[in-house]
Parts: sequence; structure tokens; C-alpha cells
Amino acid sequence: MLLLGRDDLAALLTPADVIAAVERAFRECAAGRVAALPRAGLPMGRGGVFLAMISALPALGALGTKLATVVEGNQRRGLPTIQATYLLTDPETGTPLALMEAGFLTAIRTGAASAVAARYMARPDSRTLACFGAGVQARHQLLCLREILPLARVRVVGRDAARAGAFVRRMRDELGLPVEIATDRRAAVRGADVVSCATTATRPVFDGRDLGPGAHVDAVGNFRPATREVDTVTIRKSRVVVDTYDGAWEEAGDVLIPIKAGAITRRHVRAELAEVVTGKRPGRTSAEEITLFKSVGFAPEDAVTARLAYDRALAAGRGTRVDL
Repeated sequence: MLLLGRDDLAALLTPADVIAAVERAFRECAAGRVAALPRAGLPMGRGGVFLAMISALPALGALGTKLATVVEGNQRRGLPTIQATYLLTDPETGTPLALMEAGFLTAIRTGAASAVAARYMARPDSRTLACFGAGVQARHQLLCLREILPLARVRVVGRDAARAGAFVRRMRDELGLPVEIATDRRAAVRGADVVSCATTATRPVFDGRDLGPGAHVDAVGNFRPATREVDTVTIRKSRVVVDTYDGAWEEAGDVLIPIKAGAITRRHVRAELAEVVTGKRPGRTSAEEITLFKSVGFAPEDAVTARLAYDRALAAGRGTRVDL
């Protein structure tokens, strides 16, 4: 079995390649060639949660299990909010192929799913992005969205000024674009072509009334039914697409809270991403329409990304071999 650490994965996986792999996973899903169990969650105490995600894409040679913890207080401990491992298995023989660090895996596949959605939902001329969040996931949202959209400027809204400042400096170098701290969140959203939310917030991070015509909202930070990053105004005025219906009806508080309040019904969610990438349903119907992609995570995204990393590692002779 091959062991792959975070540094290995960072060297092996590029945003463009993961975007292509994740889009293929959604196409496999639309074709009925994907098996995935509902995400299992176990409370850890003090707000933490232990998660298990299992999926199989036999045609792509991908079968695996991700075990993850999400502990929001970890920033104060100097630890990642999300810590995870992934076990990749041969779908034909059942042989364990690789064990890999999956915090990086989760971040890049989540960013890739958002980029796939943006390809079909954002205006193709989108240039200004407002980014809520200044952590690991926000970085990968920007790196992946930059692959799809002709971004020219980024405005970052973060809770901690020092952390946001360090994030802005890093992203300027990585993106090669003007990246600035936005101290006024209303000004950050107004005029933004894309608003990306990758936070641990439990309440809406901006006022939906500030969204302009044609904006695209990318909401990936929240995955719990009783919390949300975007408000009811945003949901009501947007064409909403989710990563999967099953995940949204169980975990997407951004959608479930307005449904519970009677502000919308389930019919307001127009499609899941597999339907959009295959053309069954449109992601956008006009240049003026506001669109919103809500993601809570889809296990096949992990499986195809893990398989890609494993194949790349074999070709590059990277990783550590162990016998169990």
C-alpha cells in the first residue's frame, strides 16, 4: 500500500486536473454508474463532528472511504479545522491501494466542484470576486475558480485582520492578480460578479440585497442543517443548484432554513450539478439572472481525486510503500 502525505498531494494534483476529474464524477453520477452511501456523522462534543464518506465509481477504478473530523475551535490550537484520511481501494479485488492525507484532498476537490458549477452557472465574463473566508478552503476556491473564470480582482472579507492580511499577500503571489482586504462587506458584494463563501460562520455573512444582477454565489462552508452562510433573500432571488439533492435535503441549512420558514419550497432548487453538467437542466438562463451553487460535499469527488493522486504517484515514483 502507498502512503501519500499532504506534500505529495500538493505536488501531484493541479486545480485543472482535479476540476476535470470531478466533472467526470458528476457525469458518471448522471449515467447511474456511481454508488455512494449517505454521509455518516458522529458528534464529538464541543461542536466537533466525525464524518465518514464512502463511494465507488467502478468504471474509473475508484472505491474508497474518507474519515474526517471538523473541529471549529482548532484554529485557536494551531490545528486545521478539517483533518482527514482517505483509504483508496481497488474496486475489482478489494485490495487497499493507498492511504492518504485528505485535508488537502477535501479542499481541492471542493474548490474543483465549485469551478465545475461556475463553468455552467457564472457569467463567462466574470472578473470581480468577493471572497468570504481566509483559510485553507478559501485558498482552493480561488485557485480553482481562477482556472474557469477570467478573474481580474479579488476582495477578501475575513474575521481576523492579521490572518486575512497574510492570506491576501499569499493569494496575490499565487493568483498573480490584485487581491485586497475588504473592510466593508456590503461594498465587497456590490459589483461582484462572483461571491464565494468558504467560512465556518453559522449565520449569513452578507446581505442578499447587495447582490447585483447576474452575480453568481458559491456557498461551500456550511454543511449543517441548522446553520447557514447565505440569507433567505439570497436564496429567494437566486437560481439554486446543489451538488446533490440527497445531501441538500439532509444538510444544507442555507436551503433548509428558508424551506422550514415557508419562504421557499423544495421546488426552488432547480437542479443538482450532475443534471447541469450533462445539459439536462440549465445552470443559468440569462445574463441578468442571479445563480447560486450550494455544496455540502459529495463522496465521489473524493474518490476520483484520490484515484488521480494514486495514478500520478505511481507514475512519478512518489509516496512511501508499506506492507500491512
